[in-house]
Amino acid sequence: MRTRAGFASFLALSTLASGVVAQTGDPAPTDPAEPPAAEAPAAPPAEAAPPPGASAGGSAEWSFSGFGGEASAESSGAAAGPATPTDPVVWRRESLKISNSLSGSTGLLRVAEAGSGAPGTFRLQFLTGFYSGSDFLCGSGGERTCPTPSGASAPGADEVSRLGVNLSLSATILPFFEAYLALTSYATSNDQGRPELLQVMGDTNLGLKFFTPHEDDQLFSFGGEAQLFLLNGTGGVGLDGGSTSFALRGLATLDLHNRTAEEERIPLRAHVNLGYYFDNSGEIVADTESRRGRPISRIERFGLEVNRTDALQIGLGVEGVFDIFRPFLEYTVDVPVNRQGYTCNRSLVVGEQCLEDGSGFSTTPQRLTLGARVHPWLDGLGFTAAFDIGTGATSSFLEEVAPELPWALWLGVGYAYDVNEVEPTVKVVEIEKPAAASGPQRYVIAGAVVDESTKHPIPGAILTFEGRPLTGMVARADGSFISADLDPGTYTMRVSAEGYRAAECSATLVVVTPTPAPGQAAPSAPTGPSITQVTCELSALPKVGNVVGQLQDSEGGTVTGATVKITDPLGRELELSADASGAFRFENVVPGTAKITVTAPDYFVSVTEWDVQAQQDVQARISLNKRPKTANVVATAKELQLRKQVHFEHNSSTISPDSMALLQEIAEVLRAKPEITSLEIQGHTDNTGSAEYNMRLSNERAAAVRDALIKMGINGSRLTAKGYGQTKPLVPNVSDANRTRNRRVQLMIQ
Repeated sequence: MRTRAGFASFLALSTLASGVVAQTGDPAPTDPAEPPAAEAPAAPPAEAAPPPGASAGGSAEWSFSGFGGEASAESSGAAAGPATPTDPVVWRRESLKISNSLSGSTGLLRVAEAGSGAPGTFRLQFLTGFYSGSDFLCGSGGERTCPTPSGASAPGADEVSRLGVNLSLSATILPFFEAYLALTSYATSNDQGRPELLQVMGDTNLGLKFFTPHEDDQLFSFGGEAQLFLLNGTGGVGLDGGSTSFALRGLATLDLHNRTAEEERIPLRAHVNLGYYFDNSGEIVADTESRRGRPISRIERFGLEVNRTDALQIGLGVEGVFDIFRPFLEYTVDVPVNRQGYTCNRSLVVGEQCLEDGSGFSTTPQRLTLGARVHPWLDGLGFTAAFDIGTGATSSFLEEVAPELPWALWLGVGYAYDVNEVEPTVKVVEIEKPAAASGPQRYVIAGAVVDESTKHPIPGAILTFEGRPLTGMVARADGSFISADLDPGTYTMRVSAEGYRAAECSATLVVVTPTPAPGQAAPSAPTGPSITQVTCELSALPKVGNVVGQLQDSEGGTVTGATVKITDPLGRELELSADASGAFRFENVVPGTAKITVTAPDYFVSVTEWDVQAQQDVQARISLNKRPKTANVVATAKELQLRKQVHFEHNSSTISPDSMALLQEIAEVLRAKPEITSLEIQGHTDNTGSAEYNMRLSNERAAAVRDALIKMGINGSRLTAKGYGQTKPLVPNVSDANRTRNRRVQLMIQ
């Protein structure tokens, strides 16, 4: 029997983590502060609302629906609406559904995630694994023959069963730091072994994990972890120092569910682990093998989980993120690495191979795991079921590596607890009431500025009084505001906020007539201000951009009479005429890549692409090239002859700006001759440089010309690009002038 200690370490980590979290947890909510005095407003943003359609000044506007914005909401306040993923209370509760892996690190069954729960959360989990089968380690003969302790071959197939238990605890101490511990015990029975029963009690794994802290809308997170494995010697209780092992791993997680906007969430998370396991478990049996004069058997190596090699560990996992049911799939592999320089004695190997001769897919320990976790009625409670399928080292074995189970069934239960759990609170603004009011009745306006569609608060909104010389207000972080003392009457406030259309909000302050108290002839004095509540709603501006352009002659002159057409990312088109100075403007353009086509008398058609961003102006400066008096492109029966050459940057496929007019002329000829349905764009070089380099460069230059023509509106199905390198010179490459002629682009009609 081999036992491994670790329960005292388990309790020590739990006590230490509790103390640290108690000091670093979120503070308890405090009472809200008294309403601050009214603040001086900033200048309200101008409201851009030009009428739709093209104006005489060379501008045009689209007005499309469906671009309303959604402001983020705070978790507290009467006007805050329902909780969102940005609410820290929601995040803390959701993090209680994160569970431990077998190593104790938060994740799936074996694959760890690059993250953890909220700071101040603990997770305790109990798992049990089971396997039972025959003809696993020992076959009836051939490759899987098992030697008996005396050295002779065992008579036949074996009957194997294994029962294991795993107890783990993890604690998220800081937003970027997790500590964990796992204890593993298992018993293995094999009727071909002597003894038949092998037990391992209390494998202890201590680990630390660091990772990028959780943030809303963060798709990728990264981290790393270090693990220390404490093993006991055989035949007694106590640590075997020489067998102490450790592992280092890098972690990455893709979380498609961590989105503030509900419609953007995809219930899927993916994890990648890559690490190295420094495995010294072979030291446990060193004395036993020395006494026997031979290595332990495969049955003993499996039962005691002894390896002679390290392992390069790779883990891939995906999980579905649903409210109650969370399925997962993972694949893990341990590639043996003979760091220790263990020498396999082939003369003593029976029914298996040596790593040097037999390493491969079938002998590498690996497994595919299908599982699910269920989180029922109680926050923090979770049930786990998983099924391992061994895909390597289950029937072909290496003398240096412990065999892998053909299958294993895991069942378990876990519980997560938040020591700093807080309940959602509603801010209550209290106004002190004097014991006895000696002055006149006071009147104030109080309320909140919210999004018209989502009802979420709009922090920082500016409120100014229309037609009255009164100080305005700025909405607080929860969208609330309160005015100074006012006289009775009707007040109209102009409300504005960045990203929203300005609107008006009205409130009427009504005179309050005191009523006499029972038994009193005179009415009682007012005991506090009369508060009129109002909710001001703003509608979000469309999330679109503008294109502000200027046309100019390539030689510096002014372009007149030009027509400009824009094609937005959705394929919609709008056309207008530039003004006398060549200026134009398109408004409310959908974000993305927009194409602008310019036609003008005596100029080549210009087609350019521009990246439009929401609520920003694109400054489009477009240079037009005049048609030459003598054509530079002549169509013959077999070729579009070029009287000028297409120029490129030195040793590059980037087309020089001075060749854009030539490319526009080529495009114009192709538009005028639709009968040219197949044109081969040939790239040629001189013999400077290697033939391989010249072939690649000519291919890239031909492709660059094809891409440029496609962007100018030529159908790509009419164009092919091919490089010939230095294989087809026009003249011998014996001078610089000849080499210049050989560096060319030819357009051959097919």
